[in-house]
Amino acid sequence: MTTLDPWYLIYDKAGDLADSLLHEQPKSKIDAVDIEGQIKSSVREIASGEVNPRHDWSVIIRPVNKKGKLDEKIEEHFEVALRQSVFVRVLFEYHMQKVIEHYPESSQPGALMKIGEEMLAAFACAQQHATAWRLLTEVRDKSFEKRSQNANQVKAEKKEESELLLRSLIESSLERLRPGGGWRSHIIAAQVIAKDLAAMAKNYALPITSNEDKLSEEIQLMIWKEPRLRKAYNEIAKQPLDEPVKTRRMHVDLKVIEEE
Repeated sequence: MTTLDPWYLIYDKAGDLADSLLHEQPKSKIDAVDIEGQIKSSVREIASGEVNPRHDWSVIIRPVNKKGKLDEKIEEHFEVALRQSVFVRVLFEYHMQKVIEHYPESSQPGALMKIGEEMLAAFACAQQHATAWRLLTEVRDKSFEKRSQNANQVKAEKKEESELLLRSLIESSLERLRPGGGWRSHIIAAQVIAKDLAAMAKNYALPITSNEDKLSEEIQLMIWKEPRLRKAYNEIAKQPLDEPVKTRRMHVDLKVIEEE
């Protein structure tokens, strides 16, 4: 695993989100918009300082009470979601690569973590505004039944994104927070990582729970059950975890026993 691997997952998902947003627009609008040009335009705005994407993180998503404001809010959520998705990729492709190329190896982990935290904040912001854009668009364009179906789909997608984000954070934290001599147990590792990630979730409004106890239980189970995380743990643990044993249920037919 390279230094940038944990962050590449977030980078990749941000690209998928930007692509989905652009292709989910009405066909008439897609025909009129140069999709690649829209991405490049967002990059130019960020690079030139015309917009500061970090300002989006403090925007509070509020209910829309006036019908006349609906179209305006839909457009605003779309722009923020796209800009934040692009910003994740800018942080990875430019800022992280700059650290790898110009920083001494001993200083790289701390610098990369700071940029990684910004990537997480941007990705969480993009997800929130993408969800708001999709739901408001459905409110405007579709029936109640269709809105309910879409809300369920968005909820499922949000859960999937949250699990992916947590998985990536656990993997990078296992190495970053490793004690001298390695982890003593996956339970202790889960407790230490949960404390760190719970604080991060609060500070950056990440789409994972900030309840430390709940997070610790979830992390412990994921390290135990998921092959990739178990492998990452075993490589830096004092005592590697064994493979989970699948238990089989045995059904005893009492009627047969009685007849015998």
